[in-house]
Amino acid sequence: DGKIASTDIVEVVVSPPYVFLPTVKDKLRPEIQVAAQNCWVKKGGAFTGEVSAEMLANLGIPWVILGHSERRALLGESSEFVGDKVAYALAQGLKVIACVGETLEQREAGSTMTVVAEQTKAIADKITDWTNVVIAYEPVWAIGTGKVATPAQAQEVHANL
Repeated sequence: DGKIASTDIVEVVVSPPYVFLPTVKDKLRPEIQVAAQNCWVKKGGAFTGEVSAEMLANLGIPWVILGHSERRALLGESSEFVGDKVAYALAQGLKVIACVGETLEQREAGSTMTVVAEQTKAIADKITDWTNVVIAYEPVWAIGTGKVATPAQAQEVHANL
């Protein structure tokens, strides 16, 4: 029942687990969009359990989030791999929320901008049109730790991208 500003001012996107995407999409008001939490880097095939960009497009899911810090840290997704995923998702007609961010050790070492620039450059090396890409600053040190990135910290990173 909440009021949402006009979609030419703000886009609202929610991202439930894959198995709930169609249900959530069907139950939401039309001005609220749905994003998948991830997708595979290429067309489907023998990649058991992976969700392809084509599958998302077939479901009418317009957005996908790529580059989650836990996928980078736990699954070893490199910045170059994330760049490939972004390029492929865009080529399949999806919009992308690309996550970038540093660990606590990198922040304390003063490397935040270097890390985020490297992650962003890996995407820039694969695409030329940023129309359907949103960069989301997702500092690893703020995920599940109880620590929160301040608006000033987020603005600092976004201003330097």
